[in-house]
Amino acid sequence: MAKKTRLVLAAEKIGAAAGRIGGKTSKAGVVAGVAAKEFIQLRRKAQKEAAKELRQLTKMIDRMKRDLEKANKRLRRSLR
Repeated sequence: MAKKTRLVLAAEKIGAAAGRIGGKTSKAGVVAGVAAKEFIQLRRKAQKEAAKELRQLTKMIDRMKRDLEKANKRLRRSLR
């Protein structure tokens, strides 16, 4: 078996380092994809919560409006 030259040894080290970097970037890409998916789910959940709160506030305002109208009617009757 022939002895490896320094150039071949250096090329092997460079290739190994490149392989490690490639593996790490691949893992980072997977993690970034998962994080993006979770972010989208959280955003959808937040939108649903906001819509739910808006509906509740609308109902409360409608109730307050009805109560105010009833109070106004009572006041008008009492002033007659």
